[in-house]
Order: sequence, then structure tokens, then C-alpha cells
Amino acid sequence: MKKNISQLIKHPLFLGSLILVIGSNFANLLNLLYHPILGKMLGPSQYGELVAIISLLGLLAVIPASLTLVVVKHASIAKNNKEISSLIIWLRSKTLIVSCVFSVFFLASTPIILSFLKINNPLYLILIVISFLFSSQAILNRSVLQGLLKFKEMIISIVIENGFKLLVSILLVYLGFRAGGAVAGFTLSAILGWFITRFYLRYYKKENSSKVNFKHLIAFTAPVLIQSFSMTSLYSSDVILVKHFFPSYEAGLYGALTTLGKIIFFGAGPISAVMFPLVSHNQARGREYEKIFMYSFSATLLLSISILAVYWLIPHSAINLLYGSAYREASGLLIWSGIFMALFTFSSLLVNFHISLGHTRIVYFTAAAAILQIASIWFYHPGLLAVIVISILITALLLCCLLIYSSYKKRLLRNEKTLSSGNKPNNGNSPGI
Repeated sequence: MKKNISQLIKHPLFLGSLILVIGSNFANLLNLLYHPILGKMLGPSQYGELVAIISLLGLLAVIPASLTLVVVKHASIAKNNKEISSLIIWLRSKTLIVSCVFSVFFLASTPIILSFLKINNPLYLILIVISFLFSSQAILNRSVLQGLLKFKEMIISIVIENGFKLLVSILLVYLGFRAGGAVAGFTLSAILGWFITRFYLRYYKKENSSKVNFKHLIAFTAPVLIQSFSMTSLYSSDVILVKHFFPSYEAGLYGALTTLGKIIFFGAGPISAVMFPLVSHNQARGREYEKIFMYSFSATLLLSISILAVYWLIPHSAINLLYGSAYREASGLLIWSGIFMALFTFSSLLVNFHISLGHTRIVYFTAAAAILQIASIWFYHPGLLAVIVISILITALLLCCLLIYSSYKKRLLRNEKTLSSGNKPNNGNSPGI
């Protein structure tokens, strides 16, 4: 027993998860405080605008976020510092170019976006673009840190950025800048996050780089881009559509529900973040990796059940504690929002596991689910409960498809190992061994 406990404590998944779980959950606590504090200061209507803007920024951030898994995978299998330097330099330039192009298209679409979200102030979108340009580089840098298993540096940058965002946003809203002040807090914190992460990677410079073939990286990027956009869409599109179809007050209530539901996803996020580079690292070296996934799945299950129990037993207290009585009307929907995010969290874990192994075809499932969710909510949205139930059904279907796919890939891999070892599987005509 003592030996098993000692091995568990020394396991890189445990140590990495411990750092990420403690650090990320502290960062997520700051992020969680951001929403209820700003929600109380702004009120449901203004808060509804803010949540829609944040969701829009999340969809825009898919561009750099799509590179996250690609960078983590390639950084985790890099052979030396020269390859890492080449990876960083190449991706920084390409990310900046792509980000600038998308920013131009985004700004050109400002009138359409403002009309769709029923927002009057174009300054919000200008601030979003500035935030996007800096956060895209910060996301890239953090991906490298994660791939190098430098979880401490990665977490420090996130904690400082989230803490700064919280303080600045509160100050600006208090000074009377309303939702614009909260958005400005995002922008200033993104600039700070970029500066910190660049500082941690200062040792990887152009003169220390070498030529690396990036063809495989580019080929891997396309499916990961689809996966990132699809998964982000699943927890963002509903918020944007609610802002479009419902009054601002109800959009604010829905924003509170989604924020509380995301506690499950953010709480389990560090587990998946540690799992990905470890699985990729072990697979590249021919080592066992299935136990890493099983540890991750078990930890995610325990966390999800714990939070769902709170939402089921004391929903009124959870809403009142974080958002106040102005949002009490949403308490009856809290458990359903939690179930949606729990299903989404398990789906995300399975997708990340397969992406880490290079199984990129799995992204077709997530893309189909994202499209189905948008279409379903667009044509059927009689109330907030209906929107949540649609998301629950779609993520449940997605999870079932992913589990079937996982079983298929596992059986296929087992057969390949059997054939490669020279032992053909028993077809019923020869005696079993």
C-alpha cells in the first residue's frame, strides 16, 4: 500500500495535476469572482451584454486556441532546445499574421455583429480586437510552457493575468465605465499576460533555432482548428443566441447559469491539460498511456459529481452566494446547466485524449454536434430551459458517439499489436491459446 501511494505521488500526472489543479482552480476562482462581482455591479441587463461580448471573444480566440493542442503535442516531443526555438519563432509569426487578418474581417463586420447582439457601443469590439491580438500570443506561449511540462510558470502567468483583470475591471466599472470598463479589463490583462509568458520563454531565441520540417504540424493544425472551434462553439454559441433571441434581462440570467455550469469544466480542465502532453510524450516513446487517461477520467468524474450535488441540493444558495437575489429566478435551472457542462467536460476529455494520440478524425463528431446545437436553438427556443435541454441532448449524443469511437480505436489498436507480434487473431478455425 505504501509503495503504491509513493508511486502515485511521484507520478508526473499526480504532480502536474496537483500544480495545475491548485493553481488553475485559484485562477478560476479569480475568474469566477469576476463574473458574480461584475454581475452584481452591472445588473442582469448590462451583465448580459458583457457575457455575450466575452463569448464572442472566446469564439474569436479559437484561432490561437486551435494551435494549443498542436503546440503542446510538438513541444512535448521536441528533441532539443533548437527544435523548441524553431517552433516558437515559426508559430509566433504565423499566429500574428492570421490574427491580424481575422481582426480586419472582424472589424469590417462590426455593424452586423452589433445589430445581431443588440449592442450600441462599437468601442467594445475595438477592445475585443486588441485583446485578441495580445491574448493569441499569450495562448501560444502558454501552450509551449505546457508542452515542456513547465506547469508552474504557466499557472503563475494565468493567476497574475486573471487577478489583474478582476481588479482593473472592478475599478473601471466602479468609476462609471459600466460594461465597457469590464471589457477594457480584459484588454489590459491580455497585454500583461503576453508580457509575462514572453518573459518565461526568453531563453528560446532565433539564433538558437534550427530548421524543422513543419509539414506534419500544418497537417495536424486543420483538424485541431475544427475541434477547437467546435468545442468552443458548444459552450459559447448558446450564450450568443440567447442574447439575440431573448431580452437582456433573461440573457443576464442565462449568463449567470453558464458561468456556474462552467465551474465543472474549469475545475476539470487542469486534469486534461496535464493528461495531454503526458499521453503524447508516452506514446512517442512507446510507453503505456491508458492508465493516465483512466486516472484523468476518474478524477473528472469525482469532481463533476461533487459540484452537481451542490447544484441539485442547494441551487438557491449557490445563486444567492455568487450573484445575489437579482438572479434568484435562475436557480431552478442550475442543475440542468451543470449537467450540460458535465457532459461537455467528459466529451472534451475524450477528444483531447484522442487528439494527443493523433486520432484527428474524431473532430467530425464535435463539428456535427456544434452545428446541430446552433441549428436546434435557432429554430426552437421557447424558453431558457429549452435552450439548456437542447444542449444536454446534443452533448449526451456526442459523448455516446465518442465512447463508441474510443471502443473501436482500442479494438483496432489491439488487433494491430497482435498482427505486428506475428500472432494472428483466432478466427474460430484454429484452437485458442
